[in-house]
Amino acid sequence: MSNTKNNNSNLPVAIIGLVLVAALVGGWWFYSNSKASPVKSNTNSPIKKQPIDEEARRQAYNEVATKSPGAQPANMLGSPNATVTIEEFADFQCPTCASVHSKMKEINALYSGRIKFIYRNFPLTQVHKNAYDAAVAAEAAGMQGKFWVMQDQLFSNQKAWSDSQEARKMFEEYAQKIGLDVARFQNDMLGLPAKTRVDADLQRARALNVSGTPTVYINGREVPFEQTGVEMMRQVIDAELQKSNNQSQPIQPTSQTVNPANQSVSAASNSQNSVGNSKDKK
Repeated sequence: MSNTKNNNSNLPVAIIGLVLVAALVGGWWFYSNSKASPVKSNTNSPIKKQPIDEEARRQAYNEVATKSPGAQPANMLGSPNATVTIEEFADFQCPTCASVHSKMKEINALYSGRIKFIYRNFPLTQVHKNAYDAAVAAEAAGMQGKFWVMQDQLFSNQKAWSDSQEARKMFEEYAQKIGLDVARFQNDMLGLPAKTRVDADLQRARALNVSGTPTVYINGREVPFEQTGVEMMRQVIDAELQKSNNQSQPIQPTSQTVNPANQSVSAASNSQNSVGNSKDKK
């Protein structure tokens, strides 16, 4: 009986011992593994991003341009033959687009005929209830040759019509203000041609995977929104202009071109010199 009691009394001690041994073994394993592969800080070792293939991106942009050209002819300012093209996708009810609008006006004034600026309609109808009608109003004004004047009216008065229940009436007021035939403007807003132009721009935007406004492309390269300030866009435009100038300059010949007339004169002169030299030798 005494032996059984002793065995029972020693059992908890054995269990505790086994637990301690397991803890020590686990601690040693964790310590050795943490030494073998320490966690490195990213502070001094930034993650290297894969370089963006700009040429491939521009090629994809050009392919979309062919398949989904958008409204034709496009709403364009500047020279159609310019080597630098700026294409903006914007929503008339987007507050950020209204702020970028003034920057685009400044860019167009600075570069005048040296660039081509194209405005594309991209109304975000899921969040802006009057955006689509505003785009149609601009296109209807364009049918009377005043797209850009109406564009300016819509962006300048954005806060007034954005949440209005009678936005179309306000657009008609802007049409009258800028000297449009209001009756024709009303018919064009209801007709298919203006809406077809807006829809064509929307199709182009979707083909390019445009997801928000404003989205700006310069020669097929999407400009990050944080770089859509005037000075930063000027840097991109200037670089593109410089690149096109370098490509258009003819390669200068390494050797001088000999004028045949000069060559004959030079030959005659050399002949006289050789005769003179022979006389001197005599």
